[in-house]
Amino acid sequence: MEQVEKWAEFVRNNPREKWKKSVNLLMEATYQKADEFYERLKKTEKGREILGRLRGERIGGRDLEK
Repeated sequence: MEQVEKWAEFVRNNPREKWKKSVNLLMEATYQKADEFYERLKKTEKGREILGRLRGERIGGRDLEK
């Protein structure tokens, strides 16, 4: 929790340009890992079943079929 508080303080006390690149890199890496995970799931019957349920729930509105 301490790290979250430090980051929040950094964001509050610095201009967006100073921290935006770090956040963008983190988000892109997160999406990349999620996409890789979905691709691995597609390779198995159980994985395809899970993806079908996720698609039905529309988690986060993100397109899992990409």
